[in-house]
Amino acid sequence: MDFLYSIYNKLPKKFLIVGFLNTIFGYSVGLVNYFLFFELIGIIGVGILNNIINITFAFIMFKRFVFKTINTNWFFEYLRSYVVYGVKAVVGIFVLWLFVSILNINIYISQAVAMLVTIFLSYTGHKNFTFKVK
Repeated sequence: MDFLYSIYNKLPKKFLIVGFLNTIFGYSVGLVNYFLFFELIGIIGVGILNNIINITFAFIMFKRFVFKTINTNWFFEYLRSYVVYGVKAVVGIFVLWLFVSILNINIYISQAVAMLVTIFLSYTGHKNFTFKVK
């Protein structure tokens, strides 16, 4: 657990604050979209819509307030952010599976570990790939 705590301490506070705001925004959008669109497009459609809206919002927030890249091709940065979130999703699912199904650790601890791992992965991916200035 000390290892995860040391990783957490290496993350910039701005990244954590923006990430927290992104989480609140994403949760709220998810609920609104569910109530507005579930009957029209079903839960898969709502999930896809939520991801597009939330990744776009997170991209704008991280670009503007954390990484502050200028004179870059924002469209390619945006596409690269989808790659980072795709990798993050796969790793998060793997960590959950490993901790719950293989290591038999309860879901509360497993989810916390998965979140810490994917937060660090997200920061590293955005810093070194999405918003990397050459």
